[in-house]
Amino acid sequence: MSENSAAVLSWLEAHRWRALAITLPLVVAMHLFAAAVTIRHSNQDATASDQGAEMWLAATSRDDLVPQRTDGVRHPLWSWLARTLYTEDTSAFFTRGKWLNTALCVAFLCALGLAVTRWLDPLATANLLLLCSLGILLVRGTYFQPEPLYYILSFLAGVLVWRVLRGATIWHYLSFGVVCGLAYLSKPSLLPFLLAFAAAYVLRIFLAMLRGGESWATGKNLRRLALTFALFALMVIPLGRFSHEAFGKPFFNYTNFWMWMDDFETEAWPWQTKYPGGIQLKTLPAEETPSLSWYFHRHSLTDAVKRATSGTGEVVVRFFWPEEKLSGSAFFWRASGKKWSQPLAHRGVYLLALAGLCAGLFWSVRKSAWQRLARSENLAFAAFLLIAAGLYAGLYGWYYPIGRGDRFMGSLWVPAVFLLCWWGFLLRRLSVGKGADISYLAVHLAILISLLLQCAGLFWRFQQGIYLVTRN
Repeated sequence: MSENSAAVLSWLEAHRWRALAITLPLVVAMHLFAAAVTIRHSNQDATASDQGAEMWLAATSRDDLVPQRTDGVRHPLWSWLARTLYTEDTSAFFTRGKWLNTALCVAFLCALGLAVTRWLDPLATANLLLLCSLGILLVRGTYFQPEPLYYILSFLAGVLVWRVLRGATIWHYLSFGVVCGLAYLSKPSLLPFLLAFAAAYVLRIFLAMLRGGESWATGKNLRRLALTFALFALMVIPLGRFSHEAFGKPFFNYTNFWMWMDDFETEAWPWQTKYPGGIQLKTLPAEETPSLSWYFHRHSLTDAVKRATSGTGEVVVRFFWPEEKLSGSAFFWRASGKKWSQPLAHRGVYLLALAGLCAGLFWSVRKSAWQRLARSENLAFAAFLLIAAGLYAGLYGWYYPIGRGDRFMGSLWVPAVFLLCWWGFLLRRLSVGKGADISYLAVHLAILISLLLQCAGLFWRFQQGIYLVTRN
């Protein structure tokens, strides 16, 4: 049985490009068809979920040479790109923007498929593409929002973090600066990512100095890093200047104040209405400025701990199971009369299956795997992953009373699926036990069959006139 599994995997790897020639068009066709139905029948309110604000920014940025315009909450890159599709017909502009996002998602899926096929086997490649599509990009791509663009750019930035910590050329560093600049211009949510990278980079330097004899030259890498952040700063200067002129501070953002409040409708939105711009913000008394100390004047430490823990728990659970109040049986099938907002009812099950596969394979080769993990670049990258995941879960959890929904933690979905597919593939290559190939083949086949059944269920519902009830 083990020999048969190994033979099947070897045959698949030998025909990976032929497999991609079948897999990729099918994934793209599925994504485009499902997106077309969803764009036509779901998310029809152009004013909901920040979309009206993005459309307004796109309309007012038509003459901007570079992305710079912000309303104090949203960053400019997505609206600056969408402005090229502007028309005074609001409905048509709304639809064009959703198709632009869908096109970005499809382009990313194509690029990802071509990139990973160089080393990943066809089964893992197919599952990676389907999970990226069905798990997050299909729904988020049917909004007039910056999330798909940010997801793609932040994922690419994460890949470049690995290159930088491992040992990168000047071109990798410069690419990292450009991608980070574009991601930050898409959403201010990149800041925790940059903090995690800074911590991991400091650890990488410390390990290089402690262990010595490594090819990772600290001085040369620091000079390249300085050039990288100079490029990043150059890219975001227009945004900083616009923000300073409009709100009195470079990179001003209302969310920095909202996060200390308890409710959006009764506190955050009225506060922004009271202080809509730089002129009004200059009159803001220090004692009325939302901050950490301001929060603790109104709440106890117990309140803060409860908010942090409950919010973090909620966003982590929703990351794995984005739809609330669904029974376990909904993983296989759900009643046709009930509302549904996600193509994958329990998408976290797939992550857990991939994580279980990685854990089992890791245990079978734990000695050599631990030795590899102990390398300086791997320790630094592991620190980056843990810090980034912790920061995003904690910050979004704290922010939960103000902003909820799938799109916030959604930026972690593609990296999580990619890393688990990648690690599983590498660990199988290291494994010599009889069960490694069988386990790998069985788990990926089960996931692929399940995803194909989920696609069939998706199309069946569409044929019955049952469409996604998207939100946020």
